[in-house]
Amino acid sequence: MTPPVHPDLSHWYHAFDESTLTPGALSSAECAELFELFSDAGLVRSAMSAEMADGFLTACAVGPVDVPVPAWMAAVFGQPQLPVCADTARQERLLQLLLRRYRHVQASTANPPTSADPHTLFLPLQATVDEARRVSPYRCNAQGVREGDWELKDWAEGFRRAMLGGGHWQPMLGNQDAWPLISPIVLFQSGYNPDKPELQIDQRPEMRSMLVRCIYEMRQWWRAYALAQSRPAANPAPATPRRDQPKVGRNDPCPCGSGQKYKKCCGAH
Repeated sequence: MTPPVHPDLSHWYHAFDESTLTPGALSSAECAELFELFSDAGLVRSAMSAEMADGFLTACAVGPVDVPVPAWMAAVFGQPQLPVCADTARQERLLQLLLRRYRHVQASTANPPTSADPHTLFLPLQATVDEARRVSPYRCNAQGVREGDWELKDWAEGFRRAMLGGGHWQPMLGNQDAWPLISPIVLFQSGYNPDKPELQIDQRPEMRSMLVRCIYEMRQWWRAYALAQSRPAANPAPATPRRDQPKVGRNDPCPCGSGQKYKKCCGAH
């Protein structure tokens, strides 16, 4: 018996009319719905959580390359083909909400945060931390890994996965001047700063604001980088003339064959 052929996510995306998406940020109710849909029992075990998926698609939206929608969706759901949910209606709603969130991240980070209002400002989507799993002050195990859960743990992990995939982020990762933009991602992913053990990120709400600011600055950094790469080298140094013959000294025999010194023959003109 021939196994059924499942369409891949690119078929869904190319057939979908984006003009039907409601513009703007997801409402509080829609965010709650998105998190509920990510708990669907039909999703494969390798699928990301809603919070991790938001971090992953944010990195795709502000990063150096235009990641095709089906490609980042395949990474989020842990599979490139449909169905991702057993229920067709729930699947359609999940894909639409996720795509709308992605478009909002693209649009909201395109301009400086100073020009944003509460409806256009980018903010990461995060799950509520189960207080039973929160360890505060933080504590690390023997391997130096923080125990328990904390705010934006999965979000930062999703961003990190996108950032380290494919090697496209290397110009930023290899530039020490850009490391302050990356450090908030590392901080929330690890959950603590080993250089400042007294820093409790769970008790410092300004750390979240710092993360948001760095996301905006990352988008601008990559824009400036792309612009610099597209420009030709300015005022290239002129090529040094090359001599095919050795230089003739003033007291050397003139190369014209007259038998006189160069300074009294051709060199005198």
